[in-house]
Order: sequence, then C-alpha cells, then structure tokens
Amino acid sequence: MAAGAPPLLSGRVSRDLRQRVEALPAQEQYIRGLQMFAEFFSPPNGTKNLWDLVSVIRGEEEGLNPQVYSKGIMHMKHLTSYKASEAQELEVVRMSKFGAGVGAQSREDRLRQAALIHVKLGNLQRYCELMVEVGEWEKALAVAPGVSMEYWRSLARRWAKQQVLEDKREAAPFCIAVGDVQAVVDFYTSRGELQDAMLVAQAAQEGTIKFGQATEVTNAAYNGVAEESEDSWPLLHKASRRLADWYFQDGQPMKAACCHLAVEDYKLAMSKLIRGNELELAISLGTTIGKTPRLTYLATELLAQRCTRINRWDLAVEMLQRLPNSEAALARFCISCSGGAAEINDLHTKAGFPDMEECYIKAQALQEEEGQETEAVKYYLLSTCPEQGLELGLKVAKERMLTAGWTVQDVAELVQYMGCTRTDKLDSPKCTSLRTELLTISAYVGALLAVRRGYSAIVPALFQQTSMFVDKENSNWPFSKDQLEEELTAWKAEQVLSNERELKNDSSETSEVGLREGYQKALQRLLRKAGEEELDIEPGADHCTGSHLPSHSDVHVSFLSKTRIQGPAFFLEDGKTAISLNEALMWAKVNPFSPLGTTSRINPF
Repeated sequence: MAAGAPPLLSGRVSRDLRQRVEALPAQEQYIRGLQMFAEFFSPPNGTKNLWDLVSVIRGEEEGLNPQVYSKGIMHMKHLTSYKASEAQELEVVRMSKFGAGVGAQSREDRLRQAALIHVKLGNLQRYCELMVEVGEWEKALAVAPGVSMEYWRSLARRWAKQQVLEDKREAAPFCIAVGDVQAVVDFYTSRGELQDAMLVAQAAQEGTIKFGQATEVTNAAYNGVAEESEDSWPLLHKASRRLADWYFQDGQPMKAACCHLAVEDYKLAMSKLIRGNELELAISLGTTIGKTPRLTYLATELLAQRCTRINRWDLAVEMLQRLPNSEAALARFCISCSGGAAEINDLHTKAGFPDMEECYIKAQALQEEEGQETEAVKYYLLSTCPEQGLELGLKVAKERMLTAGWTVQDVAELVQYMGCTRTDKLDSPKCTSLRTELLTISAYVGALLAVRRGYSAIVPALFQQTSMFVDKENSNWPFSKDQLEEELTAWKAEQVLSNERELKNDSSETSEVGLREGYQKALQRLLRKAGEEELDIEPGADHCTGSHLPSHSDVHVSFLSKTRIQGPAFFLEDGKTAISLNEALMWAKVNPFSPLGTTSRINPF
C-alpha cells in the first residue's frame, strides 16, 4: 500500500467479506453491508444481538437463529412466545420415564424450571399443576387463588394441610397471583435479576398478568396472550431501562443498546452507543432505523473529530457534508485545521467556505451589521487574522455573561468557535491575554455544561481550573472566585443530598432545610445558568466498552479523580499524566482544552 493512500483491507477474511457483500441483491447491499462490516469491526460482545434486533424491527425475521437469538436480549414481541416454547420443551420430560440421560437435569428440576417460566408468563394454573406434580403442594396452594377460589378449594381438598412457607424466593409467585406487577418487577430488580423483571413487565403489557386482581387462567388458554394493557407500558420501559443501565455501567454499551432496542426505544439505544463511544455502530444503527436524525448527527460529528486526530481532515469534511444544516460544524473543523495557507484554503473550498482572505473581508462586513457578532467571529476565525475573532468573541461573550438571566446557551456557540482556534495562533506572544481569557471562559462554560449533562466526575476539576485562571489573570471577569467557590460548594452539597435520598429512597427534612439556608440561592443560580440539555442524549456519566475491566499491571492514577484507573487510560499531552478514557470523553465534550490548563486539545474519540 502506497504512503498516504486510503487504508485497504487485505487477507482471506476481508476477501470473503467483499464477496459476500457483492453476492447480495442490489437493494440489500447497503443495509446488509453495514451489518457485515459492523460485525467484522466491532467487538463480538452484543454486535450479533444488536443486528438481530434490527432485523426484527425491519420485519426480516426469517434469518434469525432461534438457538442464538433466544440466549440474548430479545425483542419485546418475542419475549413471551420464546419463553412459552422453552417451558413446553422442558415439559417434554413428563413423557419420558427415565429422564434426559446422564449429566442432564433431573425430571423434577426440569419441571420446576418449566413452572417458573410459566409463572413469569402469567400461566398460574400450569405453575400450580407442575408444582403438584413434583410434590410441592404448599407452593401450588399459595398461588392457586390467583387462578380462582374454586380452583384453590379443589387443591385444598387434594391436599389437606395448608402451609405458608417463608422462602423469600417464593415472593414472586405470590405477587403475580394478586396482580401486583410493580412489586414483582421491583422484587426481581432488587435481586439483580433484571432480565426477569423485563420479562414480567412485558407479560403484563401483553395482558397475561392483570393489574390489581388475581389472574383468571383456564385450561384451554394457559399459553394464550390476552389484549395488551397500556397501563404496563411505563413499567416495561422502566424495567428495560434498569437492565440497560446495569449493562452500561458495567462497560457494555452494546448490550445496553440492545435492551432499549428490544422495546423499540431508538433514542435511548443511540444514546447508549454514543455515550459508550461506539460511534461507527451508532451511525450505522441511526442510518438503518432512520428515526433519530439528531443523534445520528451528533455521532457523525464526534466521529469526524476522530478523523482529525489522524489528520484526515478531508474525510471529516466529507462526513459532515452528508448531514443537513452542518455549516456550523464544518466551520469549527475548518477553524481548527493546522497547515499551510494553500492546504487550509483547499479545505475551505471542500467545505463550501471562501478562502482565508475573503473570509476576512466578509467578517469585517458582518461586524458592521447589528446582531451578526457570532457570524463575524466565525469568519474572523476562518481568516488570516483569527486574533481579531478571539478579541471580538471574548468581548461579546463577557458582555452576554454580565447580563441578568444569562444561560450557557447564550455563549456556547461563540465559545465553541473560539475553542477551535489553532494552537499555534493561541500560543503566539500577542495572544497571551486572549489565551488566558479563552481558557478561563471555556473552563467555566464546560463546568456549566458538565453540571447540565450529569458529568459529576469532572465538574469539580472544571471549577478548580476556572478559579486557577481567575487568580492568574487580573481581568474584568463576569464571575468572581468567591462566586465560583460558592457554586461548587452548593453543587457538592446537592450531590451529597441526592446520594442520601437515593440510598434511603426518601428525602430528609433536616437536610433540605440546611440546603435552603446555606446553598439554595447559589444552586438555583448555577442550575439556571446551566439550563436544560438541548440534545436528545440522556444525562449521566459516559462508560465506554471495557471501562470497568481490571486495570493494567502498570497502575495509573487519574489526574482528575485521584483514584486508580480501571480499564483503558488516556494520556495527556505531557505523556505522563493520565485520566480514565471515560473522563477524557466527558471532558472533551464540554471543554476542548487539556485538563492540564494548556492550549493543547484533548481528542479521545
């Protein structure tokens, strides 16, 4: 392969992959090709499961392998039917006199397993009959009223004694018998059996488990599915979200996305993939589903940043040009391009912007027009004199931050443009003052965005960096060091209270009074400035694939959290200081500059 040429796949596997794609019908090559390449490049954990779910959503179920598909995360319309089939397979042992053979489960164990599946599907009478067959009468009697009182009486007559066992595992059948679906979902969730919680919620949504009353089940329809119940939709989505969050926090974003796809929650599936840094897979999924354009846009913009890390500016521009309304993103990438004038002008041409000289002339004209400050800053930064764009942009940003009731959204676009300024320009002696002001405002805006997006791991470091710059440079800042400390202290106090509420599942009146008296005003001011998130992505910390695996034998301590790094580490520009990859991803999404306080960019994508 020649130097500078596009990378090419080689080898037997890549040749087979190409032949498989070319053998497909023309109308299937694009979608099926995306699937094949995703399975080729992505880690094996969850990729096959994700594309199986996509096939189900697209109505292409004939290619599913039931043995493989049923072991993963299934689509909601298959949960009950597959589990019912599994229960029937287990019951086949009833026809055998000698069981399933050496090493297999005993007849009683297989019938018990079938009974548990039936009860999760709401087939209580079948559960009772199987429990009777294995001699566990007390369990059958306890659940029998969920079928009918008459049926309970018939079982009572067959078994003279009544007894209620105290085995905690038997709480689920009792709850289902009385129709308390919320309780049984919470029961399985508290035990960490989140897939079972999702299964019960789906059975309730399909109507086989009734809310608030014992379930009536007849012999003729013990595997039947009743009319769907709208009341259980929130319960089903809540159960799937809990399971997805568990996978995500365990460093398995693809499995988390599968949980959301199983209930056709496309936005949260895309959100998990983006927050897990599975950008290629997110774009492939968004393109295939076609129902999450804003999240597909976000994933494409982040992947374009990965292209700039390997100096593929032309590829980044090509990717962004495929998106609608991508002028602002293209401008940011052109502003950050480092190279000679001819190279930058060529990139401007590809992105649809004038050359650097014409950008300067256009910026001067826009500066004279009222209300065009942001556009003027953009074109100054694209021109041969980005220093003028920094000067104008910082002046406008500070003026807006001095107005009453300002929010981070009032200055975010300006700060994003200025944050893309080339490092060599920022490091020039004539930009010393402008550089410090830009780093300071970028850190503070980043802190507000981190508060808004729930990036609690990096909020203190961003506030501390802002305070450091405020101390370093005597300037007319729109915020004081005391104000920064007050807001950070109030935010920390609220985090402590939130953790206490989560642990106790209720709020303490004394703690609430303390927050109101000491920090409520500062917290309200901070949250007002942070505003509400405009992206469709869910709040919370990022967790990339493998981020909770054991750390390498070469131990690294995070510069931000001062704790040992688990999973992959990200090294900063000095080559020695490290932070976790999760921290690096969150930092780069709110502040383009290094956590070390230099003008170096951080790009972990």
